[in-house]
Amino acid sequence: MHAATDDGLAADESWSPALDASLAGQHAAYYLRLVRLAAQLVDDQESAEDAVQEVFARLHANGVDTPPSNVLAYLRRAVINEARTTIRRRQVRRRWTPWQILEVAPPADETSLRGDDASTILRLVDQLPRRQREVVVLKYYEDLTTVEIAATLGITASAVTSSLNRALSTLRSAMEHTDDH
Repeated sequence: MHAATDDGLAADESWSPALDASLAGQHAAYYLRLVRLAAQLVDDQESAEDAVQEVFARLHANGVDTPPSNVLAYLRRAVINEARTTIRRRQVRRRWTPWQILEVAPPADETSLRGDDASTILRLVDQLPRRQREVVVLKYYEDLTTVEIAATLGITASAVTSSLNRALSTLRSAMEHTDDH
């Protein structure tokens, strides 16, 4: 059942001030870290912020109260799933959008904000298959162990190791090819 609030909107009975305060604390503690994670996956600051906000909005709407020991892992997993959704939507949109509209020049300050090597590496990481990209970001950006990555992505530790090895091999080859030109 839903009860009416002072503003006339229906309120979920699972909501409580303590849950709201807990969620606000989680938001304050983890927001920037989660946005950085999402930005590495979707390669767009605005989409990353939207993904993290969507996760927190859903938590608030559903009244999900995660145990404090699991909250970061839970949020990380939710943000990765939301990033996947963002990428899927983007791919569908691109498939049905004329190519002329999509060809937008990069911002003028992009190369000055990042070093050439860092920019090249980030571009190459963006081109990796989804799982490999996620494993690389979680390993080198979030500094997670193989076991933590496996738990976050819901795959085995050997799948993490395999994906990471393939990704690093691909990146190494691409960097050598880039250096030759």
